[in-house]
Amino acid sequence: VLTYTVEAATALSTTLLDQNHAHIFIGHRPETSRPILHAMPSYIWGFWYLDPMGVNWHASLATKSFSPEDIDATTATYFFNGVSGHMLRHNVSKFAQPTSKTELPSAHAVLFLQEIDSYATPVHHIDTQKMIATVAKSTERRVYVKLHPAQSEVFCNRYTSICKRFPNVHISDQSIHALTKASDIVVTQNSAAGFEALLQKKPVITCARTDYHHATLVAHTPQELRKALRTAQATLAGFDYAKYLYWFLSEHMLEPQHDTFEARTWQRISPLLG
Repeated sequence: VLTYTVEAATALSTTLLDQNHAHIFIGHRPETSRPILHAMPSYIWGFWYLDPMGVNWHASLATKSFSPEDIDATTATYFFNGVSGHMLRHNVSKFAQPTSKTELPSAHAVLFLQEIDSYATPVHHIDTQKMIATVAKSTERRVYVKLHPAQSEVFCNRYTSICKRFPNVHISDQSIHALTKASDIVVTQNSAAGFEALLQKKPVITCARTDYHHATLVAHTPQELRKALRTAQATLAGFDYAKYLYWFLSEHMLEPQHDTFEARTWQRISPLLG
């Protein structure tokens, strides 16, 4: 079997796309004009997308239904405890996180920000400034805000400025796991930090298109966000996070270190070979 690795959107890649190969795109590049697969690390290190529709909010998972009754509880719990235990015990995240020995003061919510407002094709339902203001005005209690590690100076200044308008808002650079633990509710657009909050079984509100919306309350408007902030804890109190993480990561992602990785990978690639 011959394989080629080429840079996307080049003359060579365009030529190869016309050939009868199994095509795998790495990263964000929605392309459905021909049978292809999209590969990229998922929200949790060690688990990969290999999906015919795309990755993250483009992934086919976004259109699937989560049925907890179809999943064995013992298997899911063992898997969940293994993944969450490792991530939380060792402060592991998609980006390196600071460590702190002091416990953070409790908060009503934490907002994990992204570099999302400038996307050429918007995927967010609520822009970041409205999201911050809505959460801040919904409570007199503390609200944490964590900027994205790749936040541009322009957006960093913009978000910092709006946070300063509200005395209960605290910008923090602490670990996302510590901030999640200290907060009753997690709010984001579609950040990986929102997915990681599921490891602590925290109620999450998402304000953008995402493929893990099944485990969150989705807010399309500031009005819906205000309502979700009031109801999230009660609404998601009975959600089965262990089964959801197993369904998302073990059943739909690929784990290179697992002994079934090769067989499952070829199972997805072989239909492209005709």
